[in-house]
Amino acid sequence: TTRAPEPQTGADWHTHRLTPTTLGVARPMVRLRLHPSFGVCLRDQEQRWVSLEQALAAKAAALSAAEEEIKTSAGSVVALLACSPAVLEAATELAAAASASCVVESGFVLPFQPRSFRDAGSYVQHMSQAVRGFVAVAGKEGHLLQMALSQIGKSLRLPFGVNPAARPGYYHGNPCTFIADGDEAPWPSTCGWLDYELEVAVLITRPVSREATAAEVAAALGGFVLINDFSARDVQADELVSVGFGFVKCKAAATAMGLDVVSSDELWAPGDRGSLFEGRGLRVEVKVNGEAWRGAGGEQSSTGMARACSLEALVRYMALDEGLQPGELIGMGTVPNCCGLEIGRWLQPGDEVALSAEGLGTLTNTVGHPPATAQNFKEVDCGGGAPPGRLRTALRCALLAVVLPPLTFALMVGGALSALLWRGPAGVLRSPAPTVPAIRRAADKRR
Repeated sequence: TTRAPEPQTGADWHTHRLTPTTLGVARPMVRLRLHPSFGVCLRDQEQRWVSLEQALAAKAAALSAAEEEIKTSAGSVVALLACSPAVLEAATELAAAASASCVVESGFVLPFQPRSFRDAGSYVQHMSQAVRGFVAVAGKEGHLLQMALSQIGKSLRLPFGVNPAARPGYYHGNPCTFIADGDEAPWPSTCGWLDYELEVAVLITRPVSREATAAEVAAALGGFVLINDFSARDVQADELVSVGFGFVKCKAAATAMGLDVVSSDELWAPGDRGSLFEGRGLRVEVKVNGEAWRGAGGEQSSTGMARACSLEALVRYMALDEGLQPGELIGMGTVPNCCGLEIGRWLQPGDEVALSAEGLGTLTNTVGHPPATAQNFKEVDCGGGAPPGRLRTALRCALLAVVLPPLTFALMVGGALSALLWRGPAGVLRSPAPTVPAIRRAADKRR
């Protein structure tokens, strides 16, 4: 198996080209950017960003079949990464032979507009530390009791319930609010606790069926990109303990994406081999106003830390009963110690947030200022009526203080007996779900 390369030194370690040599790579390893006027640009061995459209236009000879396919895909990062290995190899050779007139120095934009965005909580340490970090937020925002009760319920799941790591948790984000490197990150109008989250995301470039195989998933993973999942933590705390529909507004305002899209074969191979996850993984870092923000130990984080499941399993689960299409983006979760919630530090208006990841480049954004119409999330009125009064809430809490202890004792005893007597997924305690024909027959009888 291939191990991650030794840490690079110097200020440009994040631009180091990671080159696995024993991964059985099936496709050429490429790095792409997008320019609004010159289309997709490919980085050659001399570290030049070469416009493929310009390089094709400069050719005097007739275009080959592979070059004709490059021509049709040179305006889209997603389309180019979906091409065959022969076409990608031809694109690499085209960039290497291009003249200086085809080189683009600046002006790059968001590499692609995601068709959809799903973001998972893969890293075990981040999830556990984030729960502890929410204590301070919930305490100051008036949600400590509700959050404590919800955590007790999660930790006391019965064996035939959902194991905390049995199926990866994720949410659907907003693909329309992505911003590029250098753009200002807007401050949400209802946010008081703004946070950053360093993540690596994977781009889907080929269709994935609803019952995908591991091979199908591996062929669909086109590339990786660095993202910053900006989060309104006080809004998140309210959403977690109120309606219960998950993340709605807390992560919808902005997600930043780096300029570089790295082909998947450069960092990953089936079985989670490759420098992305093997060994220590890729070294990552967060700097706010030039100061490195790290965990309590002061050690630099990396992508090789423990995860709840493999990347293949994560994508297969997301595709279950839905399928995936080219252009969809999947975040793999916050790398541990790479968000303020875990280390107890929060962004302020005007802060410059710079993320970097070995082999994936950098992502820098300046945090905007709250709008003039800013308000507390609890004060947002959608016509649902006034919240319950203080006296009513106090009486309800007092009643629960009397009723809950004996009720909780009875439930815990019942839970202990259920856990001991449970016979497994195929046991008699789990009744089979009715099939579609059975449902139809029952409906016909009622008629």
